[in-house]
Amino acid sequence: MKVVITFALPAEFAPLRRRMSFSRIAGAGAPIYRTSHGHNEIYALLTGMGTRRLKSELRQLLAKPVDLCIASGLTGALNEEHSTGTILVARAVEGQAYPTAMHSDAFLVDASARCGATVVDCFYTADSVVNSASEKLRLSEVADAVDMESLQVMNEARRAGVPAVAVRAVSDSVDKNLPIDFNRTVDSNGQLMWSAMVLEMVRSPLHFIPFVEFALHSSGAARNLSKFLQRYLHEVTSDGEFSPVNRMVM
Repeated sequence: MKVVITFALPAEFAPLRRRMSFSRIAGAGAPIYRTSHGHNEIYALLTGMGTRRLKSELRQLLAKPVDLCIASGLTGALNEEHSTGTILVARAVEGQAYPTAMHSDAFLVDASARCGATVVDCFYTADSVVNSASEKLRLSEVADAVDMESLQVMNEARRAGVPAVAVRAVSDSVDKNLPIDFNRTVDSNGQLMWSAMVLEMVRSPLHFIPFVEFALHSSGAARNLSKFLQRYLHEVTSDGEFSPVNRMVM
């Protein structure tokens, strides 16, 4: 089998990269990594926040052909029941960019639950970083968690006829403001600029401790996600019940 996993940022992918010995593919225009898992090939693509400027690379990966796609990374909780570090899998993904929801493959959702993920109804893909608790509260009326990439990835998988699922780890709870305005720290490729983050901290020095706490929670969530994904990949690539041929992608 061939599997594609997407992450927005290197920090989200780093723990899984170490656990499963991914190597970067030389000559690839985008940050694409590969590893073997038994007889299976696993590819990881770093899309940048909001999948900026990398849709062509994702389309090329999904055309290999690929048996399944996992839209992964970190997410902000929109429900107080979802604490930091929790692994969530969404039945559907909605957002501002598309008029209709994208649905995760039902088998892949069930497999996520067997591996310990909490099944939720919906992720919401926003066009920008949701920094405030008040904005999270507003979005809680329509979704269980918020990110910036799942909908685009799921849409590309549907275009390619590839079964897909959205799985993410909670990095920040619904009642917390993010420590800085991350929208000011993202470059044109969707990567975080350290110089811009330092400037934000200089502007708001009282946010230093909350920033450290957020960074620790995010790091812990990424580690939890890597452990989950390793179990999950073993589950879906070794289970004879999963046959990607002629599966319907909603």
